[in-house]
Amino acid sequence: MSDVKCEAFTLGGLLRAAAERHGARTFLEFPDGTQTYTEADARANRTANGLVSLGAAKDSKIAIMAMNGPGFIDAWLGAARTGAVYVPINTDYKGDILRYQLGKADVSHIVIDPAFLERLEAVATDLPRLRHVILTAPIPGAPRSLGTGVAISTLADVMSAPDRDPGIEIAPSDPLAISFTSGTTGPSKGVLASHAHVITFARDWIMSTDYAAGQSIYTCMPLFHAVASWLGVVPAIINSGRIAIVPRFSASGFWDDVRKYKADVAHGIFSMVPILLKQPPRPDDADQPARRFYFAKVNDEFERRFNCKIVEVYGATETGIVTVTPPGGERRKDSCGKPNTATFDVMIANARDEPVPVGEVGEILVRPRRPYAMLSAYYNSPEATLEAYRNFWFHTGDNARADADGYYYFVDRKKDSIRRRGENISSSEVEATLNRHPAILECAVIAAPSELGEDEVQAVVVLREGAQATADELWAFCDEHMPRFWVPRYIEFRREMPKTPSQKIQKYLLRAGEGQGEVFERAASGRRTT
Repeated sequence: MSDVKCEAFTLGGLLRAAAERHGARTFLEFPDGTQTYTEADARANRTANGLVSLGAAKDSKIAIMAMNGPGFIDAWLGAARTGAVYVPINTDYKGDILRYQLGKADVSHIVIDPAFLERLEAVATDLPRLRHVILTAPIPGAPRSLGTGVAISTLADVMSAPDRDPGIEIAPSDPLAISFTSGTTGPSKGVLASHAHVITFARDWIMSTDYAAGQSIYTCMPLFHAVASWLGVVPAIINSGRIAIVPRFSASGFWDDVRKYKADVAHGIFSMVPILLKQPPRPDDADQPARRFYFAKVNDEFERRFNCKIVEVYGATETGIVTVTPPGGERRKDSCGKPNTATFDVMIANARDEPVPVGEVGEILVRPRRPYAMLSAYYNSPEATLEAYRNFWFHTGDNARADADGYYYFVDRKKDSIRRRGENISSSEVEATLNRHPAILECAVIAAPSELGEDEVQAVVVLREGAQATADELWAFCDEHMPRFWVPRYIEFRREMPKTPSQKIQKYLLRAGEGQGEVFERAASGRRTT
């Protein structure tokens, strides 16, 4: 690649170019302030130079565990300028999953909101590579180090460094992120994503949403998710546009925010569609500026009421946007569009990785047509990388079928994962935590139907002989040891699990309700009716 083209495929290069062309233009909008491209570029330089002074060299792993706000952006863009790899951490994480992800990613530095410092302290003794903690805001009486001796400073201290460009050479193939996805039969895996991967993903998002130069994006999604960051902040930089970032989703305030920020594209997820439709109708429902909602399953009632087209795609953190119906193209009911052949080869295959006939269900396989356009590897997981990339195709673990015209229809997940409120949940990780309860002999976690269009979490539990535990006691245990979105909505008690001759739990029988035991639903009285 030429130097100019390389600049266009590194995050720092894109921001620098946007600042040079449109420096005075508003880039970031928060509820309590804005930043221009010039300001964001200078802040990235200061953060980068400060991180370097703390020993965060190229390829260092810098975790970010922060709520939506300038601190997350400063840390992310500053890390990108140093050539470091940022590791976004879900702000709901604690305990085992927090320990696992920080350790698996070899994190040496972490930028963290003060509210989460106690959670970090609780797992710090198991993080020997951790060298420095950076608080996004000062707190009165803050310790100068963790109990393990790891130094603590503030982001303001880091950003007191000069705002000159650190001058670190970064290539499109260099890693930008380790983003953890849901596990299937084991712990969650860290997707090692290059600058080119993230930027290609963003460029394909621009195509899929018809996001034009200078337009505005509204996001209430958390910045630790790819939707808000890779498909929000990065497209805004590419097109010298604006992105409005609010702390969280508000059903009652969503469209008022879209109007306030004059957004052309609104971010969302599947479960937000029925929630927004359940809001009391207003005479100005259709009088709002956003013409695209990314992303969800197409819903005619939503589109009519809010005068906003839903963008339905198929993709993943590992790949990017694999199938899409381009704006203006024919949309077909229940279809996630056609393969994005500008970026990928896509195939629906049988268990032998052979193409299946039209209409037959198989696994979606993907391989890139552009350099570094997909994950580089699963970080520190060579076996998982080789397994996913067998026969030179990336195996998504998702099933689909295609019609005679090449439109794809998502069918189900082969992977044993659950998607709840936009979060991918590894059932094995929830099971591992539940199995620590002294009264539980074994458990299985499965997806249950949700009225919001995704999944709910159901835990099927077998108690130890002679042990006793109520659903309320197990929920209290879950509240203490799990992220909020992992906590099961349903708890089912059984005397034994259906198993194969090799003693593997037959989850498909649990999902079918065969031999169902007592099922309790949280926030509801009594048992769930079945």
